[in-house]
Amino acid sequence: MSGVGLVLGAGGVVGQAYQAGVLSALECEVGFDPRNAEVIVGTSAGSVTATLLRLGIPASDLAAQALGTPLTDRGKALLDQLLPAAPGFPPIRPGSLLRPWRPPSPALVARAARRPWAFRPQVAAMTLLPAGEVDLTERARALDSLVGDAWPNGLWICAVRRSDGARVVFGRPGSPRAPLAAAVIASCAIPGYFSPVAIGGVEYFDGGVHSSTNANVLAPRRLATVVVVSPMSSASQYAGSADGPLRWSLHRRLEREAARLEANGTRVIRIEPGPAVRTAMGLRAMAEDRSDRVVQAAYDEVLAAPPRLSVLEDLAG
Repeated sequence: MSGVGLVLGAGGVVGQAYQAGVLSALECEVGFDPRNAEVIVGTSAGSVTATLLRLGIPASDLAAQALGTPLTDRGKALLDQLLPAAPGFPPIRPGSLLRPWRPPSPALVARAARRPWAFRPQVAAMTLLPAGEVDLTERARALDSLVGDAWPNGLWICAVRRSDGARVVFGRPGSPRAPLAAAVIASCAIPGYFSPVAIGGVEYFDGGVHSSTNANVLAPRRLATVVVVSPMSSASQYAGSADGPLRWSLHRRLEREAARLEANGTRVIRIEPGPAVRTAMGLRAMAEDRSDRVVQAAYDEVLAAPPRLSVLEDLAG
């Protein structure tokens, strides 16, 4: 077995900041460049980070952008192209979910009947939500104009098919073809808030509906090591905050995904937010005024874990 996989999970704007801080620490302090991973799996916010890495932007530039510190010339040029100034995301309207919900589709009913043991009510419920009112298409235009139909090697982006709640991994051999920009915004399209994204006549939404990390998609690759950066989970049960139960539930799911990888002999390194980072992140995933604090807290937290660093130093090569 050989090769390193990198999994970047969901988490909104603060999740992207967390990934930037963690990956920058691994790059600058450990010598592990995440751009060199054999496969990068991105879900929701992680799909944005994964794509930027695959386009050649170093993690240190992602962190520097959030901190307001100087970027490399290449990083600045690419980020200025890819992330032009855009208005912030509007707040969720309380009445938006009171609009008519969709009835279960024939595809959803058939899938549940075909594999009842795999039926997940919470995923099925997301397929019934009314379409969100915030359109991400405009934010993807810069990426679309830069890469067009090109797709970087070893980039897998997870989304969910709206008709039946099935996970689709764009970029993986055998999956439907998709423009990169469309796959990214589909992976980020939170049901009921963002509009679903049509690709090839099929609607998709946020890959985090299936799993906040989707690490188990790498099981068939039998990689030597997989590094999972999971902004939404927490290894501290209930964590003493309002989002504690959700974080613990996502941590338990990540444990199951890691166990599947480890059954193949893969070493799995999980990186999840600790108390200081969770405080910096707050409870609003789409908060756009916390990125600098989250990046710094994430960077510091990685440095405070010497055993983890000693393992990751092996990956620097």
